[in-house]
Amino acid sequence: MSEITELAARRLMIDYTRDMALSDEDPAQIVGRTLTDDAVWITDGTELTTHQLIEHAAPARKNVTTSHMRIDDLLIDGHRFAARCCLSAEHRKLGHVVSEWLLIGEVADDGRVRHIHQLGRTPAAEPGAGE
Repeated sequence: MSEITELAARRLMIDYTRDMALSDEDPAQIVGRTLTDDAVWITDGTELTTHQLIEHAAPARKNVTTSHMRIDDLLIDGHRFAARCCLSAEHRKLGHVVSEWLLIGEVADDGRVRHIHQLGRTPAAEPGAGE
């Protein structure tokens, strides 16, 4: 199961994140292949429905021009995973945006994510940055 869990975690962090922001594919299909039908996704204490995740694709696709996800740490234990990663993106209005994420998740036997807790932060700009 550990191999399936690692693939699912990487697919969530890299493929899902990229495809929801940059692809022309139907967001419902991206969600469907990445998450189980009964998936629970909690970001910074707020539970998101699959409908909300699908709806998030439209503004992301309107505003994000590039994105790159870097996985700094990935720990696997059977069906469970924990990760520390960093998303860098170019945003039409905000410019270069960096978000750091901690994720703890669980993967179903079919290789899709069934539960995810995500904590995120956007580091403060360094003094002198952007001048």
